[in-house]
Amino acid sequence: MKKTLVLSIGTLLLSSGAIASQVDSSSYQIDMDGDIDTIQVRSGESSSASQRRTNFFTGLVYNEAVFDRAPKRSSYRFVYLDGSTRINENFRFRHVLSESWVKEDKREKTKDGRVSFTLAPRYEQWVNPNVSWFAEPVYIRQAEAQGTATQELKLKPGVQFTFGQHFISTTGDYQFKWRERYDRSVHRDSKNWQGYSADVNYVYRYSPQVNFGASVSYNGTTDHSDYETRRKSYNVKPFVRFKHFYDITTEMSTVIGHEESGQHWNGYDYVKFNINNNKRINSNLRFVANFQYGDNERHSPAGVTDYSGGDKQEMQVRVGFNITL
Repeated sequence: MKKTLVLSIGTLLLSSGAIASQVDSSSYQIDMDGDIDTIQVRSGESSSASQRRTNFFTGLVYNEAVFDRAPKRSSYRFVYLDGSTRINENFRFRHVLSESWVKEDKREKTKDGRVSFTLAPRYEQWVNPNVSWFAEPVYIRQAEAQGTATQELKLKPGVQFTFGQHFISTTGDYQFKWRERYDRSVHRDSKNWQGYSADVNYVYRYSPQVNFGASVSYNGTTDHSDYETRRKSYNVKPFVRFKHFYDITTEMSTVIGHEESGQHWNGYDYVKFNINNNKRINSNLRFVANFQYGDNERHSPAGVTDYSGGDKQEMQVRVGFNITL
């Protein structure tokens, strides 16, 4: 597969920061489903409508991957609740609950499911109309039917700056992870490791109809001696977000990245194209329809046997509703 240089437009994804409000340019802010790091209440706003607000996504996510040297793999995930509840100007509580299944092999046999949930209280503060920051502990737990439980605690701070129509944010986190496997014989296999991630985002809020910019992200593990858990990856995400006909908001993005892990640092160079859409139905309800296509080129050191499925093409479809109460 030939590597290509991709120049494109896109949006900030779920793992990136989001567009913050600012006094003289708040009307230029374009909100989308997935803006988990947006500070939505500006300093000085104190109405009960602004202080007490619950916003969450509920719907279905379908993934499909086709490999060069392995059977197709597909999965579907029911997202029951993915959002946050604002308590007041400074406190917000994030909550996620989902359930997923994977199909893999030629007969498309369904594997056991996985239930995961996230709890994340956040404190956020405006220093002045141009600067805001937040601090958030995040707890994540995933439990699988065959007997594996993975837990993760993140310590996540972030800082956001606005200069007229320009917006810059930096976020990072330090991760403590632990995993436990067990079976009917009560045999246990426990493992602990640590990781970190960071991203920097720039947004130019050109007008109330158009926002564009880019973000850069990096993540990895602190200890590279454990072949099973070590990893590192980075990507860049140029984007555009705009409002257009019939009260629809659209994001288009490209994610260009590199990831590697394991004993020989095998991994993928990838390019992912995204088209995300929100259609406002009323003041409390938006319909969400997102599509992603990814092209992943496998890389492995010379002379090392690669037991993976090789190059792969991926597709993801996400549909549901964003509800505001």
